[in-house]
Order: sequence, then structure tokens, then C-alpha cells
Amino acid sequence: MKRRLMLTGTFLTLLALTPFLGWPIWKRLATKPVSTAVFERTKAAVEKNPQLKPEWDKAMEDGVLTWPEAKAILEAAGEPAEAEE
Repeated sequence: MKRRLMLTGTFLTLLALTPFLGWPIWKRLATKPVSTAVFERTKAAVEKNPQLKPEWDKAMEDGVLTWPEAKAILEAAGEPAEAEE
């Protein structure tokens, strides 16, 4: 009985820890950076419009500029934001 209880407890503990251990891996795989051209275009838009600097800083907190972040900055700057292929 004790062995079965320990196995059940171990299994439930590992099952409970899975989301916490898997979250950093999922976050890394889910965030895809934009192309270099879009990155440079967004950076230039921020340099032309200093009021967008807080948005740029928030977008670059994790070190990766994603498409939704770049699109929001470009649209706020009044530039067209075409989807990447």
C-alpha cells in the first residue's frame, strides 16, 4: 500500500509541475521575431516619432520584437503595416 501511495503522489506531483516547467519553453517557442527589414523600419519610425519610445521600450523588454508589437508601433506612427510572409 505504501509503495502505491508513493507512486501516486510522485505522479501527481510531476503532473502538477508540468505547466510551470513547460511555460518558459512554450514562451520561447511561441515568440517569433520579425524580419530585419521590419525591425529596422520600426526602429526608424520610433526615431522619427520620439513619443513612441515608451511603446518601443515595452516591446523590447524581452529582447524580441514580435509582429503584433511592430504593427502597433508602425500604425501609431502612421505608416502602413503589411503582414510578413
